[in-house]
Amino acid sequence: PAGDPAVMQELKARVKSSSSGARAFSGAMFDLKDDKDKNRISIWKKRLSDLFQRCDTAYILAPVVILQLIFLYLEFVGGLPTGGFKACHTEECKQQIPKIIHQTYKTDKVPKNWASTPPAWKSAHPGWKYEFWTDERNRKLIEDHYSWFLPTYDAYPYGIQRSDAARYFILHKYGGVYADLDIQPKEGRHVSEIIGDADLVLPQTPNFGLTNAFMASVNGSAFFGDVMRQLPLHANKWYQIVRHWKIMTSAGPTFLWAQYERWAGDKSRSLVVPAAFWGKCSICKAECRDVKTSPLHHLMGNSWFAIDSFIFNYIIMCNPIPLAVVILFFVELYRNGRPSKSKRMTFAVKWVAFFTMAAVLSYLKQRP
Repeated sequence: PAGDPAVMQELKARVKSSSSGARAFSGAMFDLKDDKDKNRISIWKKRLSDLFQRCDTAYILAPVVILQLIFLYLEFVGGLPTGGFKACHTEECKQQIPKIIHQTYKTDKVPKNWASTPPAWKSAHPGWKYEFWTDERNRKLIEDHYSWFLPTYDAYPYGIQRSDAARYFILHKYGGVYADLDIQPKEGRHVSEIIGDADLVLPQTPNFGLTNAFMASVNGSAFFGDVMRQLPLHANKWYQIVRHWKIMTSAGPTFLWAQYERWAGDKSRSLVVPAAFWGKCSICKAECRDVKTSPLHHLMGNSWFAIDSFIFNYIIMCNPIPLAVVILFFVELYRNGRPSKSKRMTFAVKWVAFFTMAAVLSYLKQRP
């Protein structure tokens, strides 16, 4: 009977027993799943450990060496003689870019080592307009004509980011030629030798990619219009961990290079200038090969560099092989300890070979 107390008590006991069993079963399944996940992780850890134990140092160095050789090849191509470079698209070669020189600095007090730059540009380009942009004037340009960008501009943590961004807006608004203060025209040479009749001029670096140290365009450039719209989207990316990389990828040269590669606009009137023709020397070299074909020469620059820039450029980029060899040498000593007498000769020959290879590649990287 439905109201029988004994029956109701038995039903409650069965439900409780069933519920406990379900919970126990569910808990056991979760524990089993956790054990499987832990076992899977342990297996992968063991596999990786075995792989590193079996891998000889030579196999680890191989991809680093290949990468270094690729960099050397790119530098070689970028440093080839530029006698065949042509700035003009047509025989008439009528200049399209306005005759304006733009340069910028924090204030109107230019450092002594660059003080000769503005007069050099003015004297080499009579009849051209010369515009000098301070940080204050740069911000006023953004505020007056591109106010939508002002929150991003003011939020940049480093002044060099604002300087990088401002030059794109300057060229979009007025057109002309932008050049860093460490770039000067050679005596008797003219910037028109580089810009020809192009609508947009961007220079290659002697390492790889493009740079924003020297640029030229018509006013209202479609490319720089696109660049400006992309700036807020790249102001804070997850990969911008260190200062140097944040500057390079948010508004600097790496950012510009990426935007030109992805830009789907008309590039038929664009001009990418070889590094040797605009006289840029690789940061990895104390002296460059002959760049007499260039109308420009360079003073000491990179005023915004900090310790992370030094590590990235002069150690990781310029000397990755010596760095890798030194690290792997100490890793092997730590892992295996000092070699036994029977293995000392093999150990010595191997590491002498590795350090010799590192020295040769470092020399090739730095030679003119």
